[in-house]
Amino acid sequence: MSHPLDFVTVEGLLAYGRALARRASERGLVVPPPIETPGNTIDRVHAKMDQLRSFIAHAQSGFPTADAYRAARERLIDDHLVFYAAWNALLADGTLQPLLRATIGAAAKPTYRRPVAIVPRAQLSSTLAEGRIVLELGDDRFWLLPRDLADRTLFFTMRHGVSQVDSKTHRVGCRLPNQLDHERGVAKADAVGTALARMIGVVGQQLDFLHLTNYFDPRTFLHCISRSPNTRQLYERVSMALLQGTAPPEPIFEPALESSDFGWVTGVEKSVEGEEAAQAFSVEPSIAKRLIKEPLYCYPGGNSFFDLYVDVIDGLHRLGAAQKGKVACLYTHSSTLRALLIYLDPRPFHEAFSEFSDYKESQDNVVLLTFEQGRLSGYSTAVGLSERERVVRNTWVTVERARKDRVTLQPRSLKRIVALVSGGDFAGAGAALKELHVTGQRLGVEVYFVRHGYLGLANNWIERVTDEHTRGMGSQPSSPIGSSRFEEFKLETVQQVAMRHLEPYLRDGALVVLGGDGSMRGARAIYEGFGVQVVGMPGSIDNNIEGTLSLGFQSAVALADQSIESLKATSAAMGSVFFVEVMGAGSGHLALACAYQARAEGLLVNEHPDPNAYIDDVILGTLKRTLGVPNKSHLFVVAERTPHRHHKDGGVHGLVDYVADVIAQWPEGHARHAHYPLTLATKATILGHTLRGARPIPEDKAIAQHLAHETVHRLIESPEDIVGCLLAYRERGSIGPIPLHAVTLKQFDWDVFSRMHGNTHLA
Repeated sequence: MSHPLDFVTVEGLLAYGRALARRASERGLVVPPPIETPGNTIDRVHAKMDQLRSFIAHAQSGFPTADAYRAARERLIDDHLVFYAAWNALLADGTLQPLLRATIGAAAKPTYRRPVAIVPRAQLSSTLAEGRIVLELGDDRFWLLPRDLADRTLFFTMRHGVSQVDSKTHRVGCRLPNQLDHERGVAKADAVGTALARMIGVVGQQLDFLHLTNYFDPRTFLHCISRSPNTRQLYERVSMALLQGTAPPEPIFEPALESSDFGWVTGVEKSVEGEEAAQAFSVEPSIAKRLIKEPLYCYPGGNSFFDLYVDVIDGLHRLGAAQKGKVACLYTHSSTLRALLIYLDPRPFHEAFSEFSDYKESQDNVVLLTFEQGRLSGYSTAVGLSERERVVRNTWVTVERARKDRVTLQPRSLKRIVALVSGGDFAGAGAALKELHVTGQRLGVEVYFVRHGYLGLANNWIERVTDEHTRGMGSQPSSPIGSSRFEEFKLETVQQVAMRHLEPYLRDGALVVLGGDGSMRGARAIYEGFGVQVVGMPGSIDNNIEGTLSLGFQSAVALADQSIESLKATSAAMGSVFFVEVMGAGSGHLALACAYQARAEGLLVNEHPDPNAYIDDVILGTLKRTLGVPNKSHLFVVAERTPHRHHKDGGVHGLVDYVADVIAQWPEGHARHAHYPLTLATKATILGHTLRGARPIPEDKAIAQHLAHETVHRLIESPEDIVGCLLAYRERGSIGPIPLHAVTLKQFDWDVFSRMHGNTHLA
């Protein structure tokens, strides 16, 4: 696969910059400086690229404030076109990526999360609410916050709604004085004000049986706006709802609330911007937009989203430190809220950026933040939702209705089940398959197995199951009917072929798919596209589906634990250093469970924002302290393909040699008079696919049997509740459906990671 930005050239960037300068001159919103300067422009771009490489190298040691970062960057801008081409050429070749991990003021992503106390109305008591600020979130849920604001600052952060120049279609930014749309925009602002007034003032009225009084006095709030007229208009509408007749104070201008600076692209239609890029780089607009969508992409004469991110986060930390003990309403733009959501998300910057790349007009407009102990955090996961989270929240109102409309299987009409295992194999699949057959046979349902997953559907490898097929199947490792990764199943033409083979079994029948998130996407595709009555069962040693324990995970951890404990014993005996690589290129849950259970001394996973720093600071730092301690084991767990600078394939590759070379230079390991240290061996052990082929432990077998038994019974008795869903195993005795459209990936557990390292901070 080609690099996503391999179409970017210096010549193309210069042509694109000149085209955008012409567009800006025609519109008159931004007047570009003269762009035809003497000398060879290409040579000047390459010279500027050298200067920027030095800037990036310096940035890795950090900047004390956002102002310091901005000043250092702006000192390099003497010709906007040359800087634009040089900066984005380095973006395309990956040179700028270290900026995302640089320490710039307070903008580094936080590793500390405050607990969230959201309580249903039925559980809210006067005892629970005592000494708390109680805020209403809607849906009969209430949010409890510490009452003491002495060392805290609370922010209610709001974005304007619909403006006259629509940011969906145009690049607006801080240079275009935008007004609210007379009808939709003003109505949206009024709705935001009403929601905020209810949130902070309705508790004492509706829950007077608790004898709660409203803690907040809106007359004492600070109000901060950006220079854009639409944020002042939003303030005016919201303050009317908050103050109810009291004259509002004059709002304060706050630079951190400014929108993005699109430079010469200000006011240009996004479609025109894309067409100009496509022409300059001689590619399709969809390809050219890859560059524009990068967080480090710098607009000509303007800034990148990352620059805005730094200004917003550092600026709000500064504002919070200056206003301790106060409540401030911040009126701002979608780009500001997007920056906040990325900052507060536990995932690395680029991953969170992708999640929040589309901040929709219809999303929630109030995000509650707190600044305390020098940290900025969000108290709620229910406010300021991502598009995906918003869809999940509204599932049972809209999307869930569409799912149920596709259910054609009637109660007590099930005659046959077709089952397959898809994706990476896992322990427990055999137990689930056997239970499907046994339960189905008892209830008069024919059961068929498909060999090798979706590939088998495409090849018509469908077989009727007999007792002979399932003898001993419950204890078999891996998948007794095979599995596969079949990427071609994403193609509609391949799905159509598979559906022709499956069609004879579908009349009063259902398909059961065992697998991970990719397999569930395939199940959703044929349910929504072809009406196949499908049910999913979670199976993946990655255990990366939110809301369920996946089959195979516990067996894989158990097998890994046996190997790791053996290695710890020999490490303690010989003083060796072991790096154990487990699967998990796309998910660190397995590696985390293995490391935590075995009390490994460190864990290197793809989720970590800076694996190189972790290797140098944590792994080598730990070894520096513990090497030579009698009978001490030295073992680190590494997720496969975790990227680092010591080898292109990442993981344990190159890591072992690097650590061995560093240790060899330490004087503690050198012989001296009357002292002969242990000869240390630094070794890698790759468990890899041995974990997929683990023999199922009793817990996995039991879960598999429970899920399969419930699947058959629910398909017979209440198909409307299970068809088009994944049947999730949440805890002992708790099994329930998750609609396939609401299946999401589980977030990495940074709390356990921090606990493993003995602190509450990300090591």
